[in-house]
Amino acid sequence: MPYCPQCHTEYQSDAKECSDCLIPLVEGKPLFCPNCEEFVTKDDTFCDNCGILLPKIPAEEAPECENHPDVDAIGGCVVCGKPVCAECATEQNGRIFCENDDHLNMHQGFVVAYTTSTDYEADMIKANLEGAGIHATIFNQHDHVYFTNMGMLALVNVMVPRAQLEEAQEIIMALFEDEGLMDEDDDAEDDA
Repeated sequence: MPYCPQCHTEYQSDAKECSDCLIPLVEGKPLFCPNCEEFVTKDDTFCDNCGILLPKIPAEEAPECENHPDVDAIGGCVVCGKPVCAECATEQNGRIFCENDDHLNMHQGFVVAYTTSTDYEADMIKANLEGAGIHATIFNQHDHVYFTNMGMLALVNVMVPRAQLEEAQEIIMALFEDEGLMDEDDDAEDDA
């Protein structure tokens, strides 16, 4: 049964495009995190929203903590994606953070406005947001050890103050529409 990868609406098997999002449907059934019930893809190792290790990962393939290579990770930091064990993880409001206090502080006031896999696209988005008067910051996962079973190997998150998320998403959508760059894999995300 096909579903929309953006709004997660399921359609009858003969449908090809989401009637609301106007993007091609993908085959299968939408998957949701058992902890926070946010959408996850079949390739994800950690939930992007809460950071827990998804239960579909066999124990022998579980990633190891980046700080303690012989200890299995319980999840990944929701800001930088760093795999962390129970000793290194900080949990707050149902989300996992690494030992970097800046990430916890940042996440409390900031939300993800856009996610990509390339630094240059994130830099372009950040420059446009700052040009519009919105403070933006970039966190990327390129600096961490990843294993072949990691879903999104190199997420780059553009984060903005929670109060400016809607305005930021409008700017991002307009930028992509004006430039004709909108791709089915590129969408602004609300991490609230």
